[in-house]
Amino acid sequence: MIKLRPAQQKIAAYENGRLAISAVPGSGKTFTLTYLAAKLIGNGRIDRHSQQILIVTYLNASVDTFKARIRQRLGELGLPTDSGFDVRTLHSLAHEIVHIADGGIGTEGSETAVLSDGGKQHALSNALIQWIDHYPDEWNSLLPNNSPKAEVEWRRIVERMAASFISSAKNERIRPEMIMAKLEKQGERADGLLWMAAGIYGRYQHILNQQGARDFDDLIWHATDLLEQRPHLADSLRQRWPYILEDEAQDSVPLQEALIQALIGENGEQNWVRVGDPNQAITSSFTAADPAFFNAFATRPDVRSLPLPNSGRSAPLIIGAANALVDWVCDHHPIEEVHRHTFRRQYILPVTADDGRPNPPDSEAGIHIQVYDRREEDELPRVARLARLYAEKFPDRTLAILVPINRTGHDLADYLDKAETDYDNLLNGNGREREIAAALHAMLALLADPISSKTLPVAFAALHALDHPAAACEQPDKIILLLSSVRHVEKLLFPKNDAGGMDALPTGRTTETDAACVQLFTHFLQILFALRPLPINDLMLALGDALFTQGDKTNEADLSLAYQIGSIMRQWRDANPEWRLPELAAELKNVADGRRSLPIPSPTDAGYEPAPGRITLATQHKSKGLEWDAVFLVGIDGGWIPSSLDAYFQGTYAHLGGDPTAEVKAALYELMGNTGGHAGRTPTESAHINVISERLRLFYVGITRAKRFLHISRSKSTRRYRTERPSEPTSALGALYRYLKDRGQR
Repeated sequence: MIKLRPAQQKIAAYENGRLAISAVPGSGKTFTLTYLAAKLIGNGRIDRHSQQILIVTYLNASVDTFKARIRQRLGELGLPTDSGFDVRTLHSLAHEIVHIADGGIGTEGSETAVLSDGGKQHALSNALIQWIDHYPDEWNSLLPNNSPKAEVEWRRIVERMAASFISSAKNERIRPEMIMAKLEKQGERADGLLWMAAGIYGRYQHILNQQGARDFDDLIWHATDLLEQRPHLADSLRQRWPYILEDEAQDSVPLQEALIQALIGENGEQNWVRVGDPNQAITSSFTAADPAFFNAFATRPDVRSLPLPNSGRSAPLIIGAANALVDWVCDHHPIEEVHRHTFRRQYILPVTADDGRPNPPDSEAGIHIQVYDRREEDELPRVARLARLYAEKFPDRTLAILVPINRTGHDLADYLDKAETDYDNLLNGNGREREIAAALHAMLALLADPISSKTLPVAFAALHALDHPAAACEQPDKIILLLSSVRHVEKLLFPKNDAGGMDALPTGRTTETDAACVQLFTHFLQILFALRPLPINDLMLALGDALFTQGDKTNEADLSLAYQIGSIMRQWRDANPEWRLPELAAELKNVADGRRSLPIPSPTDAGYEPAPGRITLATQHKSKGLEWDAVFLVGIDGGWIPSSLDAYFQGTYAHLGGDPTAEVKAALYELMGNTGGHAGRTPTESAHINVISERLRLFYVGITRAKRFLHISRSKSTRRYRTERPSEPTSALGALYRYLKDRGQR
């Protein structure tokens, strides 16, 4: 028999109306929501033959989890497990609405072409290229410097900025021409970033219109318009879904609010339950999400608000640290807007002693705060070593190192690699996908132009970098030089005499050993040439097998990346039917050179589970939804969590006034007269306020990932581009110092 906690019992008593459930980390919100759905079905609150309880969640993986748990609970109640509920992501919900509005013809979503993540990324990259080609002087004026490396990095930054800007604009239902009209009315390009972002948005939308396609924001926008413009459609859906249960409501975006409000109706015909934790809202700096939506809902007079405060995840010592951080920000943060808007004052409470999942005892818990001299030379190697020692001492426990940004994680990964430490790398852009893309590009370029003298040495170098047997030799540089000297490549690759093509190599410079190495290499290439007629997706699968499977050994991680890249290239081909192998190879080179990224899913999107004794390396953003026995939080200093608006902001760009993504969003809201900024603040100040608030919530998320042990570190200085920068402490860490001192821990 399931034993509910007192707070869960109050929520389970819900029958109808509006309900806000503010759930602290580790409080079992998924269990509570699925229990409530099954109970409503079991109590006959809906007609199971014609109605469903609609659960709206965030990730596709969450859909499967909710379905499985509701079915399990219905089975325990002796009820049919295949009816009475419908679990959807927001995108799936919008698809269904459009499908029904179009008469329900065909399969769900077939009536409108919706871009995949890969297709969206490709359209965005093309829009950026078009803008740069049209405004080269303006582009160059925004570059931090003229080095090729700086341009590659700047392209990545602008692509991320433009993606966030476009989504934010669409969530406010602002079209590109509306923004350009406002900018032209100003009579000058005072904000170069805003003008560039608006221009990229216009080109991006033009590309979509040419393809007759929508992105996911367009889809939700269209579905919302349909509900608002067709009362009969909305009425029929209210009959189908009389209850809406919304998960992760703290990450709600304006279009989500508008869509669900249109489903609810102005007179509130439906029942609406929203579950979320505004203190874990950590996506607002790069999406249109804002915890203010959930907070506003929870304080409405027609909404009953019930907390879900008990958590058995962490030891009381660690719970107290998280609560102390919330108290300090709510009571003492020096920036008024941060003090008022960052946290909802709700405390995490331990579970009772008789709970089925009790908190780890404080006797097994610890919190250490460590200050190092230099990040690169002291903090990162010391943390890597401490984490490795912890894994060796407690092989049955899980542990993670959580970094502020990917770049810091890459530096730390180098130390883990040098020590041959077992760890899972959950960082974005960890470089491996670029290496895989470079190898695949080298092979494709050779297949596209087999007699080019330039592709041959590049293909050999790529294979040697992968430690492929076809390029195994003791002097790879000499082989590359020999291959670069071949004048008649066709004689080497397609020999017509007994010399086997070796007579194409430079005479007098090629030893028998060299010839044997080249022959091994060319034999492998001749096998690849047989693959040329294959469709691009089949060709990429075959190339992946050829590169990452040797005999009975397969590099599963690299093979999986190769397969995913192949799938994305198929999407490129579908979006551009006129492209052939040379065009596809050229596009892949942009990935290999870092000029564009790939929408490779994160392991956390597929339900990643930490393994005991194996370190997880991730950003604080990627840690949400996960937990470990021990957590090492790196780089918690005044650069990551500034204490004032004019302080240095790590991860931002001083010559642009701050983080470009946050800057253009704040500028957009000000330009269009929206309420996204802070009254009386400039766009830069509003952007900085939002960054500080989100990073404080990230710190809270990081703390609450730890069950038994928490190690927090910072350094007195950091180095970037050979420049040493003093690093100030963050005032947020002072709140934890005082908490530990009061507990007699320091």
